[in-house]
Amino acid sequence: MRFKTLLLCTLLACSALATPADAQSRRDRVFEPNTVMPTQGRRDEGPQREIRPLREVVSELRSQHGGEYIAHRLEEGARPIYVIRWRMPDGQVRDFRVNASR
Repeated sequence: MRFKTLLLCTLLACSALATPADAQSRRDRVFEPNTVMPTQGRRDEGPQREIRPLREVVSELRSQHGGEYIAHRLEEGARPIYVIRWRMPDGQVRDFRVNASR
């Protein structure tokens, strides 16, 4: 019994010593949900366009068609477009292309 207690205490002490470095490395790899990652190799040509919030677009689709949001992607180009995958009330899955610029 004493050996198990000693072993458990040793393991806990070792994990406590290793935790700060591991936590820092994990923190470096985790992305915050509300941050935007810069695009590498992208050249900004001209003024920056303002993109509509996805929440606003999803709200419009829900009020017009019912159903629920599944996923989306943003196609950048001369005119940015949200491609939104949507499950209709009857269960059918559709893709909507919505202008993403304001």
